[in-house]
Amino acid sequence: MPQAKSANKARPLVLPAGLDLEAGFALIARHCLRQIRANEAGLKFSSDPEFVHQIRVGLRRLRSALNLFKPWIPLPQALAHDLRWLGQRLGAVRDAEVLAHTTLPALALACAGVEDLRPLQTAAAGLAQRRRRKAVQALDSERYQHLLADLQRWLKRRGWRAESPRPEELGLPLEAAAQTMLTLRGQKLSQQILSLPDPARAEDWHRLRIAVKKLRYAHGFFQSLAIARAAGQPTQLSALQDLLGQFNDADVGRELLLHLDPKQGRPVAFASGVLWAQSQQRIHMVTALLPAFVTGPPSP
Repeated sequence: MPQAKSANKARPLVLPAGLDLEAGFALIARHCLRQIRANEAGLKFSSDPEFVHQIRVGLRRLRSALNLFKPWIPLPQALAHDLRWLGQRLGAVRDAEVLAHTTLPALALACAGVEDLRPLQTAAAGLAQRRRRKAVQALDSERYQHLLADLQRWLKRRGWRAESPRPEELGLPLEAAAQTMLTLRGQKLSQQILSLPDPARAEDWHRLRIAVKKLRYAHGFFQSLAIARAAGQPTQLSALQDLLGQFNDADVGRELLLHLDPKQGRPVAFASGVLWAQSQQRIHMVTALLPAFVTGPPSP
């Protein structure tokens, strides 16, 4: 089977002028699906972690678009359930591959001569391989093929029309609706920031990271529209998402370390301690960026 030499990232999306809300959604959803399909072969036949990352990004973008348009276009529960299933399979292998191929190698380099992390790296690589095989099984399954076919059919037939809570608005200009979506996404992120407890827990930072991703994906969907360019913040959003992603990778990595070779007690404790210290540094960096995204007091 022909295979791409490198993983396929999402190409810039150009929305034609004059689109209505419904047509804009369909175009965005298909754009996300193309990213997923373009990385399937690489996930199956390559060991490059980037293919897993990009197919997962495509899925997360799709789910974010579905959430963004949900007030007008509800997704059938069966499709939503299968998308969550796929996300769990891809998330599991991505977490293990980040630990094996990014987190632990960086720690080993930084701590050379202090602690031998090679046995941990070997164990993490084995975990990543096992989880990748399960992800391949998921993509080879009838469930996955039915999911793709059902999504394509739903998009082609505009399957949401009979269930839309606001059918009279499906023909509204996309740009006007996009302005509302971006505003609401920005307000939700602002409220998420203002509601952060002190001290915040890992789950609080995780929820904040999801809110940041949703706003960044929304900017990406509408980047060709004047209202998105006027809104600004994509560079700052990217920096904030990267820092929160690094914090999440460290937190997930510490959890995964507990499931590796139980004989590696000392290296596990050492690696976990270093990851915790790095996480604290990133929290300070994240905190410094947050005021730029606060737009006002939280809604009552």
